[in-house]
Amino acid sequence: MKHNLTRVEFLYLSQEDVIAAGGLDMAETVKTIETSFKLHASGETILPHKPVLRWGGPETEETTGRIMAMPAYLGGDLRVAGIKWIPSKPSNPVLHGLPRANALIILNDPETLLPLAVMDGTIVSAMRTGAASGVAARVLARRDSSILGMVGAGVQMHTQAMAMRCALPGLREGRVFDLDARRAAGFSHEMSALLQMEIRPVSTAAEACAGSDVFVTATMSSHAYVDAAWYKPGALHCEVSFWDTPAAVLATLDRVVCDDYAQVAHHGVDVSFRAVRDGHLARERVTDLGDILIGRVPGREGDHQRILFNPIGLGIHDVAEAYRVYRAALERGIGRRLPLWESPHWR
Repeated sequence: MKHNLTRVEFLYLSQEDVIAAGGLDMAETVKTIETSFKLHASGETILPHKPVLRWGGPETEETTGRIMAMPAYLGGDLRVAGIKWIPSKPSNPVLHGLPRANALIILNDPETLLPLAVMDGTIVSAMRTGAASGVAARVLARRDSSILGMVGAGVQMHTQAMAMRCALPGLREGRVFDLDARRAAGFSHEMSALLQMEIRPVSTAAEACAGSDVFVTATMSSHAYVDAAWYKPGALHCEVSFWDTPAAVLATLDRVVCDDYAQVAHHGVDVSFRAVRDGHLARERVTDLGDILIGRVPGREGDHQRILFNPIGLGIHDVAEAYRVYRAALERGIGRRLPLWESPHWR
């Protein structure tokens, strides 16, 4: 967006605008997130460690809540900077009938550093998180994967399932477990129709995961429950939440991959970091996904390998996906232009 010498304006996109601009297009989101991974691995991004506002220790993120600030810059053909501000309040759905997470994203022109857009980031955040697992599945899952296991039937599992279906078109069956059986049933009905595959609710997490070619855990659990026996030869597990998997289980697996170990270690919560910290796993056994995507290290090296992908979520993904939506909104005439100022008070 061009700015004249005095008036400065930016594009405001509501959540409805983001959707109208293609924010729910998982195939395009997966492409965008893969690009951002490659730019990052090639040294063409700036990604500071994200500060986390907590009301207590790391364990309170799943109870009291948190707010994260996630700034990033991407070079290459994108050349855009931005930040996501994302609060998460676990009690919102029950106490207030509101989503657990909400987000705002600001995009900035890298030349002037003036704002290009202010937009709802809730859709972008959920979609890019699912897409990261989809990108991982393309290089880490068996090509013949047909059964998807899921623990948790919340918002995040919707985009996880969308991304897995996009990345692994051979999937034919899904199994989902949630502590709320009605939510699992509703998820199964909705996603079976959306993804054109059979998804059914099951009664335990073990029934969902054991024997699955790929399984995803995305819950608010505050304790570990995943069993090493659930990983059949060739299985891929995407651990999207924090506490589902015991750190000791990672020592039994053939590969552990994350999105960026430096970011994971800074956060200090995710299971890949805890496994290294507690001596279950050597640091060199944890691979960054971007290094696989640019060919620096191999991906899956055999049909027997049991692999865990443990993403923390990176600001580069939010900014890249938000920029895709922003450009689509400009092309389609979506959104409202709002003034930052008519004329700057100080120059």
